[in-house]
Amino acid sequence: MSASIVQAPVEWARVLELFHWAILAALCAGLVCPLIGCFLLLRRTGFHGVLLPQLGATGVALGFAILPWWIEHVGLGGLTLEQAYADPHAMLNWHIAWAALCTFGGLGWLLVASRRDGRETGRVAAAFAVASAATLLLAQASPYGAEFVAEMLRGEILAVGVHEFETIAAAGGLVLALFALFHRDFLLVSYDREFGLVLGKRAIAFEAVLMAVVGITISVGVMIVGPLVLFGLLVLPPLWARRWARTMGGFYAWSVAYGLASVLLGVWASFALDWPLGAAVVAAGALLGLPGLAWSSRTRASR
Repeated sequence: MSASIVQAPVEWARVLELFHWAILAALCAGLVCPLIGCFLLLRRTGFHGVLLPQLGATGVALGFAILPWWIEHVGLGGLTLEQAYADPHAMLNWHIAWAALCTFGGLGWLLVASRRDGRETGRVAAAFAVASAATLLLAQASPYGAEFVAEMLRGEILAVGVHEFETIAAAGGLVLALFALFHRDFLLVSYDREFGLVLGKRAIAFEAVLMAVVGITISVGVMIVGPLVLFGLLVLPPLWARRWARTMGGFYAWSVAYGLASVLLGVWASFALDWPLGAAVVAAGALLGLPGLAWSSRTRASR
């Protein structure tokens, strides 16, 4: 994006014409991710909203590193390495599969380990450090991977096209449908799993469905809108929403409102200030939380 875009008024018709798929994909993430973040916050596993997207990014980098070997020894639909790199559909499906492998693998490990000893924070911090280093090192195994992963980590998502949008929209639709059907059960197993077992609920099954919803959201989202956007939309909107919400319905509504507002304000900032779209969305999400922080400080001071 040239400096002239910053100096001159933004031509929004032109922006929407060129980048509407990227904006729509970000809005889809802004709608779905805050709802998932609500349950992570209720489960007291908010740090998972930071670690799991990073593990998904590690999966994307691993996909780049292993692709030459895979094509040579296993094959990828008869494509050569050059043809695979040039086929956006094949690459999207390939990397989502590896992102899902690392995301679900990390999620399963976290669940098993937390049940065993309960030491959550240190484990998540260590895993995040290792995953961050692994992402960069694996990406260096491929010139294409190094460039793609660098742009993904910076939040450069304006290249999203119709196929990527259709993929994230389909995944988001599935997640929203499961949320509509099972949100009460998700709430119960998130807030008090043991109580759910006492009531005779299939707590383990609903917990598995919830973890599947988390894994699908992150596996697809990390490849299309990047881990930075997922960090911000999984963590910040629910965090700000709980300052205003008085009911669970309100908690969901406020979270989604913050998520969508973060994307819209981030889109404006990205083109008006020449910022990467992903980083602009997260910065907007942080800025939107300031009124709530100020109100809380004022309320405490008046008591």
